[in-house]
Amino acid sequence: MIRFIPFDRKEVTEITAFDGDNPVGTCTFTTDGYFMTFRSVECDDGIITEGLARSAMNYAANRNAYIAKISKDISSSAFIRLGFSGDDVLSVEIPEALASGCSCGGI
Repeated sequence: MIRFIPFDRKEVTEITAFDGDNPVGTCTFTTDGYFMTFRSVECDDGIITEGLARSAMNYAANRNAYIAKISKDISSSAFIRLGFSGDDVLSVEIPEALASGCSCGGI
């Protein structure tokens, strides 16, 4: 079972995905008012990346964030599936992204 655990760091919040005791992916983000911005995403698996993104957006939404943003440079197809769009900076309304169906294929 994959678990997504948040860690508050000095300047960012980190979400790490664990398979048992093994870390299998991580992302960092910041919040500023109604906005949250992904700063890094490190994961080789698209489904786990989507889980990291959903976990991070849920965490940020519980702290009053409404819009999620990510640089095109660190984005992946998982973010596109969640509804992120834009040119250099992609964004999505967090409630809309979280309400979208999981693309994990029933796994």
